[in-house]
Amino acid sequence: MSWPVWSVDDVVAERPAVRVNQLGYLPGRPMRATLVSTATDPVPFTVVRDDGLVAQEGLSHPWPVRPEPTSGLPVHVLDLGDLHEGTFRVVASSSHSHPFRVAARLHADLRDDALRFFSLMRSSTEITAPGYDRPAGHPDTGVPAWTGTDAERLYPGWHDDGTYDVSGGWYDAGDYGKYVTSGAIAVWQLLAALDLVPDDARLADECRWQLSWLLRMQVPAGRPLAGLAFHRVHGTAWSPLPGQPHLDPTERVLHRPSTTAALHLAAAAAAGARHFRATDPAYAHRLEAAARSAYDAARLHPDLLPPDDHARYGGGPYDDSAVGDDFYWAAAELWLATGDHAYEREILRAPEHSADPFDDAGFDFHAVGAPAQLDLALHGSGLADHDRVVDSLRAGADRLLDVQTRQPWGQPYAPAGGWSWGSNGRILNNLVVLGTAHLVAGDTAYRDAVATGTDYLLGRNALGQSYVTGYGIDHSHRQRTRQFGHALDPALPPPPPGALAGGANSVPAPDFPYDQRLVGLPPQCCYLDEPTSEVTNDVCIRWNAPLVWVSTYLSR
Repeated sequence: MSWPVWSVDDVVAERPAVRVNQLGYLPGRPMRATLVSTATDPVPFTVVRDDGLVAQEGLSHPWPVRPEPTSGLPVHVLDLGDLHEGTFRVVASSSHSHPFRVAARLHADLRDDALRFFSLMRSSTEITAPGYDRPAGHPDTGVPAWTGTDAERLYPGWHDDGTYDVSGGWYDAGDYGKYVTSGAIAVWQLLAALDLVPDDARLADECRWQLSWLLRMQVPAGRPLAGLAFHRVHGTAWSPLPGQPHLDPTERVLHRPSTTAALHLAAAAAAGARHFRATDPAYAHRLEAAARSAYDAARLHPDLLPPDDHARYGGGPYDDSAVGDDFYWAAAELWLATGDHAYEREILRAPEHSADPFDDAGFDFHAVGAPAQLDLALHGSGLADHDRVVDSLRAGADRLLDVQTRQPWGQPYAPAGGWSWGSNGRILNNLVVLGTAHLVAGDTAYRDAVATGTDYLLGRNALGQSYVTGYGIDHSHRQRTRQFGHALDPALPPPPPGALAGGANSVPAPDFPYDQRLVGLPPQCCYLDEPTSEVTNDVCIRWNAPLVWVSTYLSR
């Protein structure tokens, strides 16, 4: 299948000049839009109700830097005022925005769909959801440790002749791999969302599904590198694109255990133990025991790092060359779960504890100092220097506020080195930092910043593109994914509502194809809603998880 030549000018011409949050705005929170216009003076605008009545009038604020560097566009910012509930459009320079709503609990459906995405990504179980039903994919009940020439070259000195039950868990992204370091931070964020709504049975069930898989990825006693966790499980070659999981012809294998996988398992399992202790003490005990043993095993093997295999063998490497932040995160979660002073001592003496983990580039699986400090600030009031941790969080959140105020699109993200693969996930992680700062400190500026930050993801951006399937008129719907591959094979279902696209990526990845149409474009414009654009349009549990957190936070 061929795709049309894409250019920024084409997209700008096709989309309304007035860019709004296509889902809408919450009453009492900031309501802003962005106008693409070459006018240098303020432009009059009106906000019109769906019954034709004018609800608001005003003048735009021309953005002083032209073109605006992240988008390459001349823009104005529109303050829509304080609108009451209803459906509206903005009219400026003879252009009509897409319609949008103002309503309380506006994000409730988004939150439910973003969470449902995880259920559809489940491995080793039949899916019965209408339109997405399929047989169980990848039983993963007798998966061997990888052997052979390639395995020996990648993991010299490692040999394990066992087979293991690693069933369950979620597929990570558009492929059928399951990765401990990506899967652990994803379930940690769902557990954090469970903090916000402790009685949510669906959310708790989804967390248990992934945590139970993590337990199976831990190497059992008596086996080589016992206590550590296998780093990943997937085929020895990439599975066909598109294709359903139960039809995947590739041979599944387990990759060598790693220090980082063990520490991420320890962190997630400890967080799970803390959450489930009141409702299921026996399950919480299993999680705590696994977390303790994984941490101890990592201390015995502190430098068993996952190598970068350049994605040659059917899955992503999820490599990470520094483990200090991983030890810090695991110790933080174990202390919060157990109160054991030995873990508190590890926290206090870690260099990462006095470091600043918050910046506008956003945290991710390979930089987990921020998750550690978020939970310590929120739950660790008994920590010896808790006030300092809270101050660190507030300082980080204040810097994100400053970044956001310097963007005419509302996103607290504009790294000087370029926009990374999965930039939408990083933006959401920055919104998690701001939301947590609000929960800890109560400053409503942080709360408002979370609401404003969602504007970018839902249409107030250079492309006028909502990046969440099913939300907004112009939304991503051809994400790069095997099982939701309708754009490549009409017999397959499309991406479900609530699936987040990875987003703009202005930094070509050396090991993955990068479309030459994007080279040299402004960062926000480096995106293609095409089913083969892995570096801009993949889906990933690690990006949908903060979408669940943010939409849960905004729905409270």
